[in-house]
Amino acid sequence: MKLPISWLKKYIDVSWAPEKLAEALTFSGTKVECVEKKSGAPVLEIEVTTNRPDCLSILGLAREVAVLTGKTIKFPRIKLSGLAEKDFSVKPPEIHIEDKKGCPKYTARLIKNIKIEPSSTEIKKCLESMDARPINNVVDATNFVLFEMGQPLHAFDYDKLAGGKIIVRRAKAGEKFLGIDDGEYTLDEKTLVIADAERPVAIAGVMGGKLTEVTDRTKNILLESAYFDSGLVRQASRKYKLSTESSYRFERGVNPNNILPASARARDLILESTGAVPAGPVVEKGDFKVVKIKPILLSLSRLDEIMGMKIPAARIIAILNHLEFHVKKAGQDHILVTPPSLRSDIYSREDIIEEILRIEGFDKVPAALPVTRHSETAIQDPQATGILELKKLLANLGFNEIISTSLISEKALVNSGFKELNRAQKITNLLSAEQEFFRPLLLPGMLQSILTNVHQKADSLKLFEIGNRYLEGKEETVLAISLYGNLEENWRRKNAASFYDLKGIIENMLAVFKIKDYQWKENEPCPKYENSSSLEINGKKYGTLGVLNPDILNRWDISHAVIYMELMLDGIFKKTSEQKTVRAKVLPKYPLVRRDIAFIIDEKISVQSLEDLMKNAAAPLLSEVQLFDEYTGKNIAADKRSLAFSLAYQKETGTFTEEEINALQAKVSGALKNTHRVEFR
Repeated sequence: MKLPISWLKKYIDVSWAPEKLAEALTFSGTKVECVEKKSGAPVLEIEVTTNRPDCLSILGLAREVAVLTGKTIKFPRIKLSGLAEKDFSVKPPEIHIEDKKGCPKYTARLIKNIKIEPSSTEIKKCLESMDARPINNVVDATNFVLFEMGQPLHAFDYDKLAGGKIIVRRAKAGEKFLGIDDGEYTLDEKTLVIADAERPVAIAGVMGGKLTEVTDRTKNILLESAYFDSGLVRQASRKYKLSTESSYRFERGVNPNNILPASARARDLILESTGAVPAGPVVEKGDFKVVKIKPILLSLSRLDEIMGMKIPAARIIAILNHLEFHVKKAGQDHILVTPPSLRSDIYSREDIIEEILRIEGFDKVPAALPVTRHSETAIQDPQATGILELKKLLANLGFNEIISTSLISEKALVNSGFKELNRAQKITNLLSAEQEFFRPLLLPGMLQSILTNVHQKADSLKLFEIGNRYLEGKEETVLAISLYGNLEENWRRKNAASFYDLKGIIENMLAVFKIKDYQWKENEPCPKYENSSSLEINGKKYGTLGVLNPDILNRWDISHAVIYMELMLDGIFKKTSEQKTVRAKVLPKYPLVRRDIAFIIDEKISVQSLEDLMKNAAAPLLSEVQLFDEYTGKNIAADKRSLAFSLAYQKETGTFTEEEINALQAKVSGALKNTHRVEFR
């Protein structure tokens, strides 16, 4: 929205320099993006937020300037009451509203004996300062009022309206419309149009038609001023790619109380510039039911506490009066405040407090620490505490934390190997295709972060993210963690990160949080991983660790392997306030006896299953089973591998004899031979 200073000064005597005025408006919430010159005169370029359609007019911005400068606005004189219908011999135009929801209020007035001429120099300068092209005295008058008051208007050549009728209706599917931009549009049944007895003559709130436009030959006009549903205007504007000054305002909501004053203001300008005469009173159709805003009760003493600063009651009332709020005293300490109809964004006490503060100045609020109250017994959230400790642990291990968006595209999901889109939560009214789903997994954000860092020449990455995923109607907090490139890299050696590196990091993490009852279980082949294992805690699956499938990495243009895990954190952290039972265990009197066992076995057999098999075979005397070597290559078949385990035996009643150890080793060997037909080395 542009604010020409010369036009502003027609209504308010402002002596501030443009730069000072721009700064004051910006600090009050009406952001001035720049101060430019048009024909040597200063013009403020203002960004108007969607909740302030009242500022989409010169008078609306003049209200903001008035409250900042303390000046009074000189509103243009508008004579609302016209001559009685009996004073006219001309039959008033017929107005029919078929879609009352799309057009709750429509007004029209007939003006005859128009003399079409160029507008006055003053009107032309005003329009040119808004980057609007002057056309003629009638069209320019409607555009002038649009910028001045924020109410879009339209003038039809009355003699070109078939049957002298105006019908507000939905278009018929396939109906043609020729716009004033000379473009022909094929309409659908969702489009709200203004039609005469034969065809559409305007797309409501968006654009007038070529067949009824005002030209040099126009003698009589019908002046429209109405209220159209913002949703229908926005829909038509997007569908037909027509963004106009009218649609811009209707989409954001116009003040319904401006419909008649704007029409009367345009009438006066047209009569003044054309020498025409009114040919009848304004015709009103529809009954716009403006929701009456209830007064909001404010406690003046309470306001000081909420705002954090003392503002005199007289100053508060003055600010609200300048903003055209109706203020009424309600006792010694209370006031009743009723927002004006043009401020549709004011609903609550907090909204009014914001109005007071933005005018008085947020910079005047003194800095102070908020008052807090603490209970004697600290209440801790075990999960929040655990997550904080987990972040510290991972940072100490050299990991960097990332934060990615929880809204992602279908393409990102599919490229990450997630194809069961029916399990994901889709956004109903999505803002863009990039924000179509709530993320059912954190992998897309992790891959995007890896790709970004790789493009910045990063050779090795250790990344993690703790966030929420949304899957099948459930929200879960998870840890996403990955390794890329070399685990360690220095002048002595370079070691590429492996599956077992991340597995070890996860096990260290579990140890820190005193989680012992867990198992790794090898997964069946799946599209997401080359190989993977699931982590179970107390028999429940908490996550999957694996090397990502190269097909996924190719889709993300990542050239090296990525080891990745998503670990569910809900329920994994214990309450610190829980009473723990401490049990002491007598140290064993007799030493461990260690023996090694090595064999060749099918590479598909998991280490975990072998450990379980050996423990069961020599239970309860076999206390530890630890893998310490794996070999593949020369002298080993392609589908085999050689494994070496260290076995630790212990009993409480005495020292093992050689015969007892040999018997236990035989049991372990027999179990391995019978179950997997291993070949001992």
